[in-house]
Amino acid sequence: MRFKAVIFDLDGTLLDTLEDIAISVNYTIAQFGKEPIAVKEYRYLVGEGAFSLMQKVLPGLDDEEIKKALDIFEKHYQKQYSKNTKLYEGIDKLLTFLQVKGLKLSILSNKPDSFTKLCAYKYLKRWKFDVVFGIREGVPKKPDPKGVFDIFDALDVKAEESLYFGDTSIDMITAKRAGIENSIGVLWGFRDKKELIESGAKYTVESPEEFIKISKDIL
Repeated sequence: MRFKAVIFDLDGTLLDTLEDIAISVNYTIAQFGKEPIAVKEYRYLVGEGAFSLMQKVLPGLDDEEIKKALDIFEKHYQKQYSKNTKLYEGIDKLLTFLQVKGLKLSILSNKPDSFTKLCAYKYLKRWKFDVVFGIREGVPKKPDPKGVFDIFDALDVKAEESLYFGDTSIDMITAKRAGIENSIGVLWGFRDKKELIESGAKYTVESPEEFIKISKDIL
C-alpha cells in the first residue's frame, strides 16, 4: 500500500465542537464585561489554540489577564465540552474504512493536549488512534510542522506515506511545511473551499463518504 498513516485535525474535522467552545468562551468574556459572540462567528476565531482565542475575544488585555481568562475558560470547558459536541456525519464510516485499510490513525490539534486527549477518549475510542497530540509544552503549535514530525517518528512513517485531513488554512499549511503532498481539505468544518485551496489543499471533499468514493484514486 502506498500510504501507511493518516493525520487528522480534531475540531472542525472529526468533531463538531463549535457550540461548546462558544458557550465556554462567552461565559469567560462575560466575566470581563463583554457581550456574547454569535456561535457562527467562532468558525473564524478558533484554530490557533486557546491562548490565541482569548487574545482575539478579549483584545487589549495583557498576558497576565489573558492567562486568567484562559483559566476561567478551561475550568468551564472541562464541564461543557461534551454537552453538544458530536462526530460529524459519516466520520464513523471514514475512520472504520481507513482502519480496515490498515492505515495508522493519529490526531494533531491546536486544542490543549489535555482536552484533545479527553475528546479523543470520549468520542473516538471505537477506533485505534496510535498518536493523539494537542498543544504540548515546548512544542510549537500548528502551522509549525514539529508536531507532524513527532507523529512521523512515533508511527515510523514518512511524509510521502501520510495523508493529512483538516478544515482550515492552518492545517493545509502545516501539511505543506511537513512535506505532506496529500492534504485533504474537509468542507464540513469551520472554513470554506476557497481558503483551503488557496492554502494548498490537494483535494477538497464535501463529506467523508466522498473521500471514500474517490479513495481508489488516492490510496
